[in-house]
Amino acid sequence: MKFKCPKCSRFYVTERVISLCEECYSPLIYFYDYSKIRDNLSFTDVDSFWRYASLLPHVNPDFRISLGEGKTPLFKASRLNSVLGLNNLFLKDESRNPTNSFRDRAASLLVSHALSLNFKELVCASNGNLGAALAAYCARANVKSTIIVPKRVDIGKLAQMKIYGANIIYNGETVDESIRFVLEKFNNENVYPATSGFNPLIIEAQKTIAYEIVEQIGVPDYVIVPVGDGGSVYSLWKGFKEFHELGLSFKLPKMIGVQSSTCSPIVHAFEKGAQVEKASSGSTIALAILVLEPLNGELALSAIRESGGVALSVSDKDIAEAQRILALEEGVYAETASCATIAAVKKLSESGFLSKEENITCVITGSGLKDQYLLAALSGFSKNINLADKVGLKLRILRLISLGETYGYSLWNSLSKSVSLQAVYQHLNELEERGLIFSTERDNRKYYSITARGVKVLSALEELAFLL
Repeated sequence: MKFKCPKCSRFYVTERVISLCEECYSPLIYFYDYSKIRDNLSFTDVDSFWRYASLLPHVNPDFRISLGEGKTPLFKASRLNSVLGLNNLFLKDESRNPTNSFRDRAASLLVSHALSLNFKELVCASNGNLGAALAAYCARANVKSTIIVPKRVDIGKLAQMKIYGANIIYNGETVDESIRFVLEKFNNENVYPATSGFNPLIIEAQKTIAYEIVEQIGVPDYVIVPVGDGGSVYSLWKGFKEFHELGLSFKLPKMIGVQSSTCSPIVHAFEKGAQVEKASSGSTIALAILVLEPLNGELALSAIRESGGVALSVSDKDIAEAQRILALEEGVYAETASCATIAAVKKLSESGFLSKEENITCVITGSGLKDQYLLAALSGFSKNINLADKVGLKLRILRLISLGETYGYSLWNSLSKSVSLQAVYQHLNELEERGLIFSTERDNRKYYSITARGVKVLSALEELAFLL
């Protein structure tokens, strides 16, 4: 395999996985000689992303581990188009993958590669989807998976890792701290490195999403991707560029990267025309994109700038509303990170940035069914989830208030009226007495907001709920 540093152009040839340039410490990318590929290019007729094996790092077919990942649907969001005043909004629904996220593509390639090199253990720091996907594929391959997760992680994704038999190690508040733990404790050649930002093959697997989009509807005018560590938006841009380089498409899209306004280091760098800097702090309901120090941040910026696209942030309140509208109008229950793309479309459409006739494709990276707390809050089916009743209801109320200022009757409706309105107000009084929320009165109505202490307690309650 051949790797290249995009910053200093140094090359590395090796069979093992290397992640950072020894000269400038930039993330490496996998390198292809397209002139040699072009004449012998062919796509196989298989029901997985391995259809594009000729454009992926070589893995002996005998070692390929597949659960049928890839070939996900892409469809026109007809009702959502009407709501947003657009004509050509499309959704690439990666939640239809085997473990319900786009990370299954990466898991298939990484586990196959690890197996081909005779590794017995794979290690990854993950705040959710990648860890869940790797755990599943390692189970299929009979390879040990060790996943380091932070405290702030969706419980549904943890449940997936656990049921697939992963060795789960808790470390840090955010995935950034989990990554540092991996580098300190697993820096040896006895385990296969599978952390995003430290394995260039992840980008290679994820670029196949772009290939599929081109084959399904052609090249969109805009492709909108949620951004955490930055690897996803760069992956798709690399895929679109490769198809263009190989003469399989005749234009390139503009890439739009979306982050939460409460954690947006890549957006800040884009707006300032500067390099990506670590965010000092951050908190968002979109945990899949809660990354303070994006390892692929510069690659993400290069994709957005080179394509003529933009990076923008949206509020958690807008993300939650987008999740509701997407489910209601299109029957797609997506994870909060994915819904940041829908919130971005709404924001850009209202500002006039996006025109009615332009072809816009949003990548839905994962399923909302992994976010069990929000599911409980919206449906009222808390008894179907492993939560103690008292902790569960307070958690649901506190989580809803954390999305933005609200009032009692609205909370009651959001809980699907599964408890009495009186009970809701009783919990609100108790939460306020304990300093977890505060209220303000205006227009003859009492509005509630979460306090800094409430944010900390919410995090602790979520961890407690997982242990109950």
